[in-house]
Amino acid sequence: MSALLAIVSRDADYYLMLSYILRVAGYRTVLVDIPNEAVAIAEERGAAAIIVDCQPGSQILADIASGLEGKGLADDLTLIALVAEKAAYLDILKADVDESFTRPMPPERLLSYLHGTIGNSSHEASGRLVPIFDDLKLDVSGRRVLVRGMPVNLSPIEFRLLSALMGDAGRVLSRAELIAVAWPKSAFVEPRTVDVHIGRLRRALRRALGRDVIRTVPKEGYAIDVALSM
Repeated sequence: MSALLAIVSRDADYYLMLSYILRVAGYRTVLVDIPNEAVAIAEERGAAAIIVDCQPGSQILADIASGLEGKGLADDLTLIALVAEKAAYLDILKADVDESFTRPMPPERLLSYLHGTIGNSSHEASGRLVPIFDDLKLDVSGRRVLVRGMPVNLSPIEFRLLSALMGDAGRVLSRAELIAVAWPKSAFVEPRTVDVHIGRLRRALRRALGRDVIRTVPKEGYAIDVALSM
């Protein structure tokens, strides 16, 4: 199984973009949008690394580093800081991270470090993703979805939902997880609203692909179904 990376960020768009890049490179990801739960989630899910989106004035990194030390996990998990402009670099050094990268950064720098530090399972991941990505592609920078090179008209929320599902292809994402990455933090979203948007997304993809690639798991959530997309 490919290594799991916990990404600590309150920026859902940034998470989706980073998750997509990491998934294609052979990793699994989980979003942690409540920083004080990062260590517990990483421990419970068996994460190989915690990647922290460090914003100016934030104590998130120091708290996570302290939490890892307190649980005796500092040597078991790789702690990576993605440092935003104007963030206090001295605080990054004091947190004793394993590696830090200043944003904006070329993704290949992070991938090179991850490959060298924790390895990857790119062959396994690419084998699972090929049936989907052969004809269904996300243009993250252009915020577009392409089916056999032709754009599919999706709303911003539907685009983010699809990005989340494709970023963890095959895994069932709960409605709560989808709400966390597709809607603003300040928005109150009922689970039924997720169903409505997934329904619109499913119909748009079915028209473009000629088949249904979104699987509904009753009482649990939704997944991009690798088997159905073959």
